[in-house]
Parts: sequence; structure tokens; C-alpha cells
Amino acid sequence: MMSRALRGMLRFWLFDVGCASFLGTGLLALAMMLVLAFSGKYDAMPIMLGMIQVSTCAAIAWQLNRLSATEWASLVPGYTESIQWQALIVGVISTLISLSAAMLMPLEGAVEQVLLASVAGIAFIYFCRRHIKGFYFSFALFLLLPFTPEITAFLPSLSLYLLPLAAVGFIYLIRNDLKAEVWHLEARSVYLNGLEMGWFWLPNLGSNSLMNRLDRWLHPVNFFVGPMLSMMLVLLPALALLLELVNYFVDIELPVLFIMGQFSAVACTLVHWSRVQRWRATETLYILPGFDGKQGLIEAFASAQYRLLGYFTVTMALLATCTLIFNPDFTLLIWSHLVLSTFCVCALLLGLGCAARSAMHISLSLLVVICHAIWLSTALVALREGRDLSTYVTIDIGLVAFSLLTLWWGKRKLWCDALV
Repeated sequence: MMSRALRGMLRFWLFDVGCASFLGTGLLALAMMLVLAFSGKYDAMPIMLGMIQVSTCAAIAWQLNRLSATEWASLVPGYTESIQWQALIVGVISTLISLSAAMLMPLEGAVEQVLLASVAGIAFIYFCRRHIKGFYFSFALFLLLPFTPEITAFLPSLSLYLLPLAAVGFIYLIRNDLKAEVWHLEARSVYLNGLEMGWFWLPNLGSNSLMNRLDRWLHPVNFFVGPMLSMMLVLLPALALLLELVNYFVDIELPVLFIMGQFSAVACTLVHWSRVQRWRATETLYILPGFDGKQGLIEAFASAQYRLLGYFTVTMALLATCTLIFNPDFTLLIWSHLVLSTFCVCALLLGLGCAARSAMHISLSLLVVICHAIWLSTALVALREGRDLSTYVTIDIGLVAFSLLTLWWGKRKLWCDALV
């Protein structure tokens, strides 16, 4: 029975672009965890362990959605059961690795943080089973990770026992849902849109003069991703400003600038993810009027990338300036660190994305996003401990030069052999 269930497992889980992207992110987090362990920097390790868990759960949710999109799944004896067994095995292996590392880690609350990330991931799988389009909110899992220490601190002392029970309860609900229903009408559209758009969703703002001007300003860098990029550029700063006002009037400390920096990095990754996934549309872009041959197209794309990079940098600078005005604890050094680090991560991702030729290359660039999250988190920890941030800003200045070099190198690699 078990040998039949494992048949074709490597092919199914490692050769699917979406699943491999999530599992690859988990493997990158595992590698980063080992590096942090050997260097003795244990503070960021629970985030890496949580990254392993949520990435694995996102991969499982993706495969179960793919199963729901497969109309012939019920016609092949044992196919559905095999996928479910494989999902369980992948989840168990990931959890054993994370919990074992957390138990060996000399850091208080590491086990609870791993359990919390696991419960959040399993709950997300169940949410996706009940609401197929819920998979578009997979990014929320990764945004949860920096807050796991604060969340576990608020949990009762019995959380070490309650969290495993919650995980088992969600697994039971998922199992019952899979028994009741497998195929779903909307699952195929979610699967195809996820492959092309990077599993990201925003409400449609419709067509108006502002959005049309923004679309023209971003062209051709937004050709593959479509109007979603313009919506991100409008909605994310507006939401960040709203949360800044909430912080000021309600007197709470939501890490708005941290989230904005991460979303900026995700948006830059999404530009090239959609370009790689929609490679057939490159010829359509090429034959549009306005480009002087292939080199003209490359120059126009690179110029649009510079505009996008400038937009994210200026937006972060303005939001950080608002925080500087309203928050007396916010210093100019923190302002410089946030703005420079946002510039660096966006430039690096755009440069590396230009050189990418497959979705797996884009997935590997997520390591830059993870490093950016760690870099910002360690700076915030240093700030809370009253340490000077001059070293961080000095390193940021060096990274600016490196990121600009990467952006220049990426331009030379963009469509260097052929357009497709």
C-alpha cells in the first residue's frame, strides 16, 4: 500500500513549477538555518524554521488544488489517495526536521514558534480547501513569520499542548473535506493563474486616468504581469499610510515599513516571474511599435525597471519620513537603513530576474527576499537593544554599489541569446 502511494512522488512534487518553488524556498530556509547555526546567530533561526513549515504547507495546498483541478483524478484508481499520502509524508518530514532543530536550539520559545507556523500553515491548507481562491493569499503566511515571537509571547502557557491539538484538528477537517469533494470548478483557473501571476491577488481598481497613466509610465516592464503591478503601486503605499496613522492614533507598533519593504521585493520578483512564465508573449511585445529592434526593447525594459526601482525607493522614503515626523524614537539612521536596504533588495531582484530563464531561477532569487527580511529584523533587534546602526548603514552603502552592478549585469543578460 505504502509503496504504491509513493510511486511517482519525486516527479509529482519536484517537477511541478509551483510546488518546486515553494519546496525550494523551504530548502533555502533550511540552508540559511544551517549557516546561522554554524555562525552562532540563533535569533533569526526560528524564522527560518517557520519558513520551512509555511513553504511546505503552501506546497501541499498547491498540490491539493492541482488535484482539485484534475477532472480525471477520480477515474484513476488510487491516484487521489496517493497524492494525499504523499502530502502527509512531506508534511511529517518537514515538521520532524523543524521540531528537531528547534529542540536542539538554545533559544527560548523556538518550539512554540515552529508549532505556531505549522498550525498557521495547516489552517491555510484547510482554508484553501473551503475557498479555492484563498490560495492567492499565500503571501500572508510568509508575512506572519516575523511576528511569531510576539504572538507566542501572548499565548497561554498551555500553548505547547494546545497547538499540536489544533494542528491535528485541522488535519482531521482537511481529511473529511477531501473525502467529501475532490474536483472543483475554479481550481483549474487558480492553478493556471498561479503559474503565471505568482499566486498574488489584489482587488481590481478598474480603468481610470490615473491607472492608465501609471500603466503607460511602467511600460514595458508591466507588459507580462498586467495591471496588477499598477494596482500594487497604488494600493500598497495607501494601505501602509493608513496603518501608519493607526500606529500613531491607537499607539501600537505595527511593523509597517518592514512589510512595505517585503512587498516591494515581492513585486520586483513578480515582474520577472510573469515574464518567464509568459515567455510566449515576448514576441508580441517585440512587434509592438515603439522599439528600435531587440536592443531598443532591452533598453526600454531596463529604463522601466529604473523607474520602478525609483518608485519603490521614493515611496519607502516618504513613508519613513512620515514615521520620522510622528515617532520621536525613529532616527535618521533607521530612515537611511530602511530606504537603502529597500533600494538594494529591489535592484538585486530586478537584476537577477533579468538573467533568469526559468521559474526555478526566480524561485532561487527568493533567497534575496529572505536575506532582506533577516537583515531588517536584525536591525530592528539592534534598535530595541539600543545599539548603534551606523554599521548597518555603512554596509547598506556598499550594497548599493553591488546592487547597481547586478542591475547593469542583468541588463546585459536580458534576452541576450533570443527573445524566447
